[in-house]
Amino acid sequence: MPVTVIERAGSRSWSIAQKGVESSVQCTYLVRWVPSSSEAYPGDATVLGDANLPKPSTRAPAALHNSDPWIKQMICRTVTLTPESSVPYAWTVQATYTTHLDPYVNSGRYIRVSKSAADRTLGQYRTYTTIPTNGTVSWPPTDMAGTKLDLHGTPKPLSIATETITLEYVHDRSNSTTTPLEPDWATFGDRQGTRNSVEMFNGTYKVGTLLYKGVQATLEQECWRLIHVWQFDNLWHLEQVPCPNPTGQPVLAATGTFNGTTGFMQTVLVGWYQRYPTLANSLSMLPADVQDALLKSYPVLTP
Repeated sequence: MPVTVIERAGSRSWSIAQKGVESSVQCTYLVRWVPSSSEAYPGDATVLGDANLPKPSTRAPAALHNSDPWIKQMICRTVTLTPESSVPYAWTVQATYTTHLDPYVNSGRYIRVSKSAADRTLGQYRTYTTIPTNGTVSWPPTDMAGTKLDLHGTPKPLSIATETITLEYVHDRSNSTTTPLEPDWATFGDRQGTRNSVEMFNGTYKVGTLLYKGVQATLEQECWRLIHVWQFDNLWHLEQVPCPNPTGQPVLAATGTFNGTTGFMQTVLVGWYQRYPTLANSLSMLPADVQDALLKSYPVLTP
């Protein structure tokens, strides 16, 4: 069954998008079925299913990419076939190839960073003027000193500033083999629940203030869209905990004064507690070009 596929000269239409948006090229082909002798028409499905026709979810053909490494990454997303009324058994075929990947290396890697402010309530038993270095404390703790604030073991609520920070980028899992090139899921899991051992986001967040919450991932065609989540805490995620008696209640003594009246019960021993004691480098788990993009501004402004 002779099926000819010819790309129309000058039909390629390119769309080069900004980082994070798919770039594309649209190509137009003329497809024709020519019978040999008395061969009967096999039907549209058979002709249009010919191996030489472009099909969705296939890579760009060699005639299109010509060994260009960026164009080779493109994948056919849509194919539109329109009959040619002036020629029997002929169609105009339009194929659109796209890619998430950036065409220009010097433009930097696409990333998206978002921040959302919030707060948490600290049960404050004592005032404090110093904070344990990097939020790291030993257990059992020692008494933290400071002015006592609780009344009958009930702490005073104190608002602590927090932030949720997300970092989004795209990971291409396609490879030259059938085995996908997956993100480093194991390292992401190991880092979850740890605080940052190095300053992050261009030095904005000090050591120990960022808790890595994990990664949200969505598989889109050949790419994973990854969103890493950190929780910033302005008190290094520290809590104040009282020393309990055998029944689990704070050990109290009549040391408090309220409205000129003395003898109110107050907690005797209070220490710092760190719920997330492990420090780890969650910056190193990111691709090198993502780390680089966090430190630079693109495009560079010409003086």
